[in-house]
Amino acid sequence: MPRRISRLLTMLREEVQQFATESEEIAGRTNLLALNAAIEAARSGESGRGFSVVAQEVKALAGQAKASSVKFRDEVLERLALGSRIADELVAEVEGARLRELAQSIIQTISRALYDRSIDIRMLANDPAVVAGALFGDSDPDKEQAALARLRALLKHSPYFLNAFIANRAGNIPVCAHANAAVRKENLKGATQFKRAIHAGADEHWFTDAVWANPWSAFRKVLIYVAPIRQDGEVIGVLYLEYDWQGQAGEILGAVQSKASSDMTVSIVDVAGGVVATTGAYSFEQQILSCDGDDTGSREGALIIKADAEPYHEFDAMRLRCVIEQRLPDAEVIAEALRGAGQGA
Repeated sequence: MPRRISRLLTMLREEVQQFATESEEIAGRTNLLALNAAIEAARSGESGRGFSVVAQEVKALAGQAKASSVKFRDEVLERLALGSRIADELVAEVEGARLRELAQSIIQTISRALYDRSIDIRMLANDPAVVAGALFGDSDPDKEQAALARLRALLKHSPYFLNAFIANRAGNIPVCAHANAAVRKENLKGATQFKRAIHAGADEHWFTDAVWANPWSAFRKVLIYVAPIRQDGEVIGVLYLEYDWQGQAGEILGAVQSKASSDMTVSIVDVAGGVVATTGAYSFEQQILSCDGDDTGSREGALIIKADAEPYHEFDAMRLRCVIEQRLPDAEVIAEALRGAGQGA
């Protein structure tokens, strides 16, 4: 609605401009006719004196009409221009507030979903079978099978995870839910996540870092959750859960897209401004925000709104942001709709 008001004021300004111009042209022609009449009256001598008076009066009225038209043009057009500017500001305020609320809702939904999965890994890291798997999984087949059964049970009943495995203190992987997973052959001792978990403090129970394309899962976009596995307070291994970011974030954005207009694009971007999920045509990690993320406003015919995740149980959602791009309709499209509405009336 604010966009229609803005365009309507623009159309009124254009029409007033046209009418004022035509009025000034008529006043000019009338003035010219009055001048010609005065000349003819002068040629007619005494008999044309009365007609001369009328010609002078017409000339005076033409001058007044022109002055009135100029004043009307200046005052009314200025007010219409002011109204148009106010309407444009109203577009940004009303639509911006609506989109900002939507963006905030989306990123908070994602933040809560990510935090809730931390509960899964924290509980599993304390499971006796998992603890035994970290200690003896590569030397005791029974304990390996018990830990394996526990991990596979999680994957069977949870739609969120693609794989689960245990790394011992040496960085080897004695237990992996997917028997043929390529990661089984890796040593993770030098990996950042592994080192964070192995050296976790007593009050540190889980970590996750960034969305990435996992080469061990056919480059599917994932998040890796890790948790220290402890026995008597000592870290004896690390539990890994591979979260299906691509599927879960895609499901959330898909629900938004099904209800949103076709001229809206919703994207989730990381701390560097790169896209990690989108309803649009952006490629993975394509940068659409600067690093500071202060890119809101209008850009190339679109209204750009972003929202940062608010801390949820002190979890900042890895500083992910939701960015909504609302493409604005072309002014001519709105004008055509208004003309159609006017004809219908």
